[in-house]
Amino acid sequence: MNTTSCVVVVGYNGNRVDDIRKLRDLCKTLYSARLILVVDGIRPGDDQVADHVCSASLAPESVVDSLEWVAGCLSADRWKLIGVLPFSDRGVLLGAALATHFGLPGITPAEARAGLDKQIFRQLEARSISAPQDYRPVFSARVESLGELRQRVVELGGKAFIKPACEGASRGCRVIHHPCECEEAWLALKPYRAGGIVIEELIQNAREYSWDFVAGSTWVTEKTTTDGAYRAEIQQVVPAPLTADVQARLAAAGQHMSALVSLENGAYHNEVFLRSDGLTSAVETNMRPGGMHIWDLARLAFVDFDPWEHWVRWAVEGQPAAHQPVARGYCGIRLLRAPAGGLLRAAPDIELLARELGIELVEAVYSRRIGDSVSAVVKDNMSFIGHIVLFNEHYAQLSDDLLRLAEAVESRIEINCLAVPARAAG
Repeated sequence: MNTTSCVVVVGYNGNRVDDIRKLRDLCKTLYSARLILVVDGIRPGDDQVADHVCSASLAPESVVDSLEWVAGCLSADRWKLIGVLPFSDRGVLLGAALATHFGLPGITPAEARAGLDKQIFRQLEARSISAPQDYRPVFSARVESLGELRQRVVELGGKAFIKPACEGASRGCRVIHHPCECEEAWLALKPYRAGGIVIEELIQNAREYSWDFVAGSTWVTEKTTTDGAYRAEIQQVVPAPLTADVQARLAAAGQHMSALVSLENGAYHNEVFLRSDGLTSAVETNMRPGGMHIWDLARLAFVDFDPWEHWVRWAVEGQPAAHQPVARGYCGIRLLRAPAGGLLRAAPDIELLARELGIELVEAVYSRRIGDSVSAVVKDNMSFIGHIVLFNEHYAQLSDDLLRLAEAVESRIEINCLAVPARAAG
């Protein structure tokens, strides 16, 4: 019986379609294998970037049934599974189950739960006795009701950070500055309550980074988040400009976070706070590639380094490369905000603007089309209208160029503000 080798990618965010295409090309080039995409709902265009698409529930309670379903589909169509790539938070659990079932590189479903459920990770963190000297655990608890939320916020001094237990891309994450904000926050979290809501101490005046890992190779990414009630990532720079001491502290924190969960996982995007006193604390662990094109930034920032290829090779061969990337400069991405809410009427030519400003552009993409509805309120990473990517050998120049170009673009975006209906007389 003839079989065809395949690699399964489990789950993905719809806006990462180009990443699936990259993985498909690598599977074909490296192993003459096809890429099968397993998603919980097939979207238009999925079949254009994958060789085959399979729909299966990614819900934790469905993992046994979904494993049986996917295994059955592979057998029926004579696929020979040679690697599993869990590509989204929701895909980590089923990806672990598939890897375990087929004896492929990966982690167990029990280990994967800590990457999906933020509260499980906090429990592991609280019990650990092997944390680095400069690392501080974060208080965290689940809340089941508005009353419990208010009580916890008061216990935390009137300020807190609240987020869904099982979501990514900053969805639902927000700061509570005063107990009077609890009702609004609880209402906004209604779509996520079934998966659990986590409240944590609010860490203020801290810088945020991520310790990014793929198949034994690591680097630290600088992250910039928005201010206000919501916290969404607006800018990333690879590699983060750090002294050797701070680099070591952040790396130790990231490694500790991964060790709490599993040392067998192929990819980590562990988000870390650097507190104002120099101590580190975990924001959260993510057992899959970082978003916002971080791996693409790394490919441009480091000499002869392709995280995507390292990940595919790890999934098939199981051997970490342990290649420490060497930087040739800094690569950064900044997301673009709408200046007002309404319908997008016009947007400038970013390439032309960059040339006028004397900035060398790597990439510019609008994720919203003319006529689309946009909002000036950034609630999560999906709320932006596009992005720019730049490279520079000098960090200070890169930072300045990112901000200058983003401000130039945003100031020229035109919005048709939707009129508020007049109140009826009488």
